[in-house]
Amino acid sequence: MNAPPDGDDALETAWASLARAVDAVQNSFARRLETLDMTLPYFSVLTLLFNADDQRLPMSKIARDLAMTSGGFTKLADRMARDGLIDRRGSSGDRRVVFAALTGPGRALAGRANDAHRHFLREEVLDRISRDELDTLRDIADRLAGIAGEPEGDTTFVLSPRQPDEPERRSRD
Repeated sequence: MNAPPDGDDALETAWASLARAVDAVQNSFARRLETLDMTLPYFSVLTLLFNADDQRLPMSKIARDLAMTSGGFTKLADRMARDGLIDRRGSSGDRRVVFAALTGPGRALAGRANDAHRHFLREEVLDRISRDELDTLRDIADRLAGIAGEPEGDTTFVLSPRQPDEPERRSRD
């Protein structure tokens, strides 16, 4: 088997370096989160909810945004609900949709974690790269998100009424 051309080697090396750098930053922040008795997956969920309208989102959207399976996220949500950080509520408009919402303790922990994250970014990331470089990385990351088929623009979940020609999916008791 022939070795790939030098250009491909350079591409692989550059991409591996970027992936290691992101992992290093995330792992460093994860250690920082331990002071709040929090894991990185908890932080990711709490942050999504903290920044969402009404501090609630459909569980399927959270799983998708965190690149988790619905079953994997359900297990995480079970633990977070047991810890009193989130509450799960069905949608009044569509019984198939279940929302995760922050509780009071979840909101407080999310606020503390958000403050810790901002401090970490200023202290660790901006000490090594400039804001302009960070903006460039954000632009690049936004373009790369398109690989996963991420929809552009507003992805807010909206309930729409069932069309008359669609089958009824609710059981009739």
